Amino acid sequence: MNNLSHSEYGKTIEEATRPIYWNLPSVLNQFIMYGLLLISSAIIINALFHRFKMWSKYQKPSKDLLDNLIQNLTTNVVLQKKVSRDKQAGVFHALIYLGFLALTLTTTTVFLHHDFNLNIYVGKFYLGLTLLSDTFGFLFLLGLLLASQRRYLERPDKLHSNFNDGFMLSLLSLMIIQGFILEGLRIKSTVDIWSHYSYVGLLVSKFFWGISDVSASRLHFITWWFHTITVFTFIALIPYTKFFHIISSSLNLSFQNRKKPKGKMSSPGDLEVLMEAAANSDGEFNLGISTIKDLGFKQRLELDACTSCGRCQEVCPAYNSGKMLSPKWLILDTRDHLLSLESKNPKENATNFFHKINSLLLDSFLLYQSPSLAKATIRRANNQNVQNSAANLIGLSEDALLAGEVMKEDVFWSCTTCRACVEVCPVGIDHVDYITQTRQNLLLIQGKVPHETQSTLRALESKGTPVGTNEERTDWTTGLDIKFLKSGDQIDVLYWVGCISAFDSRKQKIAKSMVEILNKSGVSWGMLGNLERCTGDPARRLGDENTFQSLAKQNITTFKSVNFKTIVTHCPHCLNTIKNEYPEFGHISESNVRILHHSTYIAELLANNKITIDKSRDNNDTITFHDPCYLGRYNDEYDSPREVIVSLGRKKMTEMKSNKQKSMCCGAGGGHYWHDMKVGERVNKQRVAEAVETSSNIIASACPFCLQMLEDGVKLNNTEESIEVRDISELVCEQLA
Repeated sequence: MNNLSHSEYGKTIEEATRPIYWNLPSVLNQFIMYGLLLISSAIIINALFHRFKMWSKYQKPSKDLLDNLIQNLTTNVVLQKKVSRDKQAGVFHALIYLGFLALTLTTTTVFLHHDFNLNIYVGKFYLGLTLLSDTFGFLFLLGLLLASQRRYLERPDKLHSNFNDGFMLSLLSLMIIQGFILEGLRIKSTVDIWSHYSYVGLLVSKFFWGISDVSASRLHFITWWFHTITVFTFIALIPYTKFFHIISSSLNLSFQNRKKPKGKMSSPGDLEVLMEAAANSDGEFNLGISTIKDLGFKQRLELDACTSCGRCQEVCPAYNSGKMLSPKWLILDTRDHLLSLESKNPKENATNFFHKINSLLLDSFLLYQSPSLAKATIRRANNQNVQNSAANLIGLSEDALLAGEVMKEDVFWSCTTCRACVEVCPVGIDHVDYITQTRQNLLLIQGKVPHETQSTLRALESKGTPVGTNEERTDWTTGLDIKFLKSGDQIDVLYWVGCISAFDSRKQKIAKSMVEILNKSGVSWGMLGNLERCTGDPARRLGDENTFQSLAKQNITTFKSVNFKTIVTHCPHCLNTIKNEYPEFGHISESNVRILHHSTYIAELLANNKITIDKSRDNNDTITFHDPCYLGRYNDEYDSPREVIVSLGRKKMTEMKSNKQKSMCCGAGGGHYWHDMKVGERVNKQRVAEAVETSSNIIASACPFCLQMLEDGVKLNNTEESIEVRDISELVCEQLA
């Protein structure tokens, strides 16, 4: 045994430490090591430079991106709040993440202790850090094994695998194993009185009991250099592998705009002002996203932040019903299109050596075997429409239309804007904004829109309602005690009916129930009647920003003509538009106005004893509640509808498998109520199937669009005899005391 003196390890707990460069006495070894570190650092810095240049090519990062930076760093980057929502992935990701942090801390401490002579790698701190690094190093390796087992043995549909994935998992595993072998060889060859703190290394040292100290020393030297090269290779390749998300996703999460309401679409600004400015400057007017050149800094950063985890795809109603959209491949196809263009830049490659290095590594790793560029030759997904959703010009031209030439147009029209993808994304990507901005360009600049929506959009533009006429808007109110407001009137509650409930006989029952509830409560309330116009939600979600803004300004003017304290609406789409999107175009009142969904307001009326429920009748109904996307994920209202249902005294309320933040879309959002893609299975049929699994006989809804889709789903599932769909206002109205 190499009789290294006890003084090298310290004789007391206060002196405890270990030799840093044991078995590497020559300064030349350290000189070569730092030379390799400089090379790997130069490669990663070069990559970061080119990435930032690519992100900011057409738009610099705005000052707004720095808002709430510290809070975002704490919540989403350090605490990994969103990652932990997926229990299985959260476990192995936490093991890898914590292991990476622990080993990085140890390596940094060693560097500061030795190279800056800070003398901090000693005593109890040394012993604690040694124990920590052995524990979390082992857990790191366990996390890598669990990740590999899931990827290569379980092979869930949401994950795809190529050379890059296997290479990096193998490289990281090799690094950890090498580290433990080095520790074991050092313990075997020296007198480490603190070896029990390095318990994994101590266990590994037992495997070398049969070799001589000389052989152990030589093996240690070879392994040390092998490990050093492996580590620096990993560092250099970070920007060219999936592990670049360590940097890019942290940046993306840090730059989240927490001031923007979740329900607010990104707006181009006032179109009248923009078009006037373009006319005065003789500039070309553009709107939305057409080509890769239209993506701003944050959107390009989002592309690089994607980890390919597939959570967005797993919850997407379009993907799960066989449509062409996978939010995951929407992002990856766009990213690989952008990176391929960056790699092939002929001007840079001809003159810039550093760009050539960057391009070579991109092509050799991140873009190698890319399912986006190889199209159908590599598995993308079990959904065959998604397998073939990449178009012919992907990666070939920066002037290629993203919708049509990079990806097929139906990718963008398949989205129901349910926001399930955004909700589950652990790195803060907003797929829905990308889709709706692309729709803006498709409709207003390119003149492309699904055929079935054309009549709806024409009606919205010409009449301010997708169905019927404004003269007929109040026909359903005949015989009801309602105050119709005129300019200057003052009331406490303005009840906003919306178009679908004003013209459709089934949905009129919701409005009539609300009228009875409001009258029973004794509050001062009224309606705008024929002065109402569509809020513009379907127009905006389909891409017709011009019609939306026209309707928004018209409605804001109408709101200002009367005085009220609260707006109540039973339509989550109307709620979201008035509450989150109208403020950009003007205040609806001179005073602070509450904008409430009818479930929230009914819950308030019940809590304040303004209305009471008759619980005397025997009721054996069992109820399950469907969370509307625009009420839940868009406006975070999950409790009020359930409080109302519980107040009815029903014997049992059961939850569907997909509920609250994980609720499945009904299929009507994003303008899909007005057009049917006739591809794959209907989303509403799948949602009703979930409801049937609860054995409930009532599906409670809180949205007129959801109610229609769910009733259609009941028919598609042939379950009319066993289950019915009711709005919560109807259920309350039936039991008013």
